[in-house]
Amino acid sequence: MSFILFSDSSCNLPCDVIAQHDVRIVPLSYNIAEETYSCYEEGVPFDSKGFFDRLRAGALARTTRINTDTFLRAFEPILRDGRDIVYISISSGISGTYQSAVLAAEELNARYAAQVYPVDSLSASLGEGFMVLRAAQMRDAGANAPAVAEWLRENRLSMCHFLAVDDLGFLKRGGRLPAMAAAIGTVLNLKPLMYFDAHGRVAVAEKVRGKNRILREMAARYTQKALRPDEGEIGIVHGDCAEDAGQLAAQLRTEHPHATIRVLPIEPTTGAHAGPGSLAVIFWGSER
Repeated sequence: MSFILFSDSSCNLPCDVIAQHDVRIVPLSYNIAEETYSCYEEGVPFDSKGFFDRLRAGALARTTRINTDTFLRAFEPILRDGRDIVYISISSGISGTYQSAVLAAEELNARYAAQVYPVDSLSASLGEGFMVLRAAQMRDAGANAPAVAEWLRENRLSMCHFLAVDDLGFLKRGGRLPAMAAAIGTVLNLKPLMYFDAHGRVAVAEKVRGKNRILREMAARYTQKALRPDEGEIGIVHGDCAEDAGQLAAQLRTEHPHATIRVLPIEPTTGAHAGPGSLAVIFWGSER
């Protein structure tokens, strides 16, 4: 193995997949009612229902970026052993975590021959996770750390996310959606179909009325933008709305029976801002 692969808990990969691909996870954290919780515990599945039930009951979850000292503690023993690191982060457009990693890398790279290569995924959830899996495949095929980091940076804008939420207030409160867009959606009973733009920020692609229309639009975006829609890998993540996720998956399976579909609960960092009832489809595409 030529280098050690790191990501953070936003990558939304299940514990068994993380272990299978030998990925090291640095967890983000969130706070509810003055209690702080880690977004990831090794080998312990995320209690999605419990988390989103608390949000439905009115609890406010505040997320915390990973600080530089945490990255220093995670990375330094690896460099001391002479191993390079590729770290794939949650989008800098929605979190300051990437900047913390860059500061840690600059400090450590000045002291060690082995190097840290931080990569801003400009993605979140399984968008980040799919990039982690691609990096693991490249590593296992013999690619070195700088080559993998360069490929990820060159191709990250091919990672497409289309998402919708039940309550725009969660995105507004978290600063992830302009207040005007949230107000328009609430007043007109419209559900914006949103996406991650070229800066890794949440933007509005289209305003849609009704849940069924949203699901049809998500499926259509996959068909239009996926690199190989009939054999691609599709991620569907949801904020404790498994029925909606299942409906979207069923539609995509009907239209693209040979595609691989992963359906997972949204991890807590993204889920805190998207809220219960949120849904996203994520895939490698031609462009955002």
